[in-house]
Amino acid sequence: MQQKSELPEGWKSVSLGELVQPSKEKIEPSENPNLKYVGLEHIESHKCQIKGYGFSVDIKSTKTMFHRGDVLYGKLRPYLNKVCVPNFDGVCSTDILVFNATSNLNNYYLMRFLSTPNVVDYASNNSSGVQLPRINFQKLSSYTVPLPPLSEQHRIVSAIEALFARLDATNEKLDRVQEILKKFRESVLAAACDGRLTEEWRKENLHCNEYFAIDEDQFNLVKQWRIPTVWSWSTLEDSCSHVVDCPHSTPKWTDIGVYCVRTSELKCGHIDFSNAKYVSEATYLERIKRLKPQEGDILYSREGTVGIASLVPSNVKICLGQRLMLFRTKNNLIPSFFVKVLNSPYIYDSVKKSTMGSTAPRFNVADIKKFPTPLPPLPEQQEIVRRVDALFAFADSIETKVAAAREKTEKLRQSILAKAFSGQLVETQAEIVRREGRDYETAEVLIERIKEERKQ
Repeated sequence: MQQKSELPEGWKSVSLGELVQPSKEKIEPSENPNLKYVGLEHIESHKCQIKGYGFSVDIKSTKTMFHRGDVLYGKLRPYLNKVCVPNFDGVCSTDILVFNATSNLNNYYLMRFLSTPNVVDYASNNSSGVQLPRINFQKLSSYTVPLPPLSEQHRIVSAIEALFARLDATNEKLDRVQEILKKFRESVLAAACDGRLTEEWRKENLHCNEYFAIDEDQFNLVKQWRIPTVWSWSTLEDSCSHVVDCPHSTPKWTDIGVYCVRTSELKCGHIDFSNAKYVSEATYLERIKRLKPQEGDILYSREGTVGIASLVPSNVKICLGQRLMLFRTKNNLIPSFFVKVLNSPYIYDSVKKSTMGSTAPRFNVADIKKFPTPLPPLPEQQEIVRRVDALFAFADSIETKVAAAREKTEKLRQSILAKAFSGQLVETQAEIVRREGRDYETAEVLIERIKEERKQ
């Protein structure tokens, strides 16, 4: 239910249906093949922005015409919050309501209001349809809009856009930090797997600082990978006691039971169980016939999101879903080091490059078994793991701060909108004219002009 609140002087509560009605202007795309076409896929969720468009030549059925400055409102799955004001003429999907621009209403004010959480929640709660929920305008039209005088609408919109621009600039900086952290982790893994990370440690403990290159004739996947001379080259198959492919069948899922890990749960180095699915005990026993996963085993995605390696943690019972492999290392290879090798740019980038362009990326088991595997002495493997984990923990701490900052910007965004539509963001028109000693047109008078305009 919509909450009522006291409005500032000069404002007026009005139903959406009294302000606007959906445009009924239709057009046959075949008659106008060069018009820009906007579907829901072209409107960015929660951003009030168009991220692209198609052309009417590619669509067949009758569509709704829109004009520059109109408000486009996505009525299908309204929880996606797809609202925008285009700066061009075109046609749009029938799942988009078009509210025509008018000189008596700032459509950017309307756009921002329709994108507020309260409106989104109302539209979502009053939608019809299970698989394809839609809000019809009859229900949406009863929603109350707090309407200020027209000149105040313009000032509110200007203030919102200026403040949002600053928040957007902050988020762009946060995005750059995220990208820096991503490259930092990649650099750490690369240095860990070619000896640079422990170069000084090796001088002090192994008295070695010489390198030799990978044998490109033996290892076709990776080129130009140099390692210290006290390390040795092996293959994945020779470094593991077990290399097991997953059962090639879709498991029967249950509401509770044993975790059955899918590729979507694999993250760089660990398994994310937050959205994991379950199988019965009987299905679990069937799927571990080849090998029962245990702590320290490595799961590897070889199809779909190919090239991600994750360690099996302690005290968890799992089996493999589809498109996964399981590696169990020999005693001369520490699992927590090997998972870093598999996730390093040397292996990961080569795998991605080899599967690039494929609609269903996959890597053959036989090729995976030939992955080059550097083998440092065990003490150095332990030191590498210690250093990588420490550096990753540092990056994680920064990432946590970035996430908190991003959450704060979103809260500020919602706070700005709340203040905007309650008359607290800018000086009201009533306050300005009282100070200047002149009259002004209230929202009540403005509404009457809007009604008269609609009769014409």
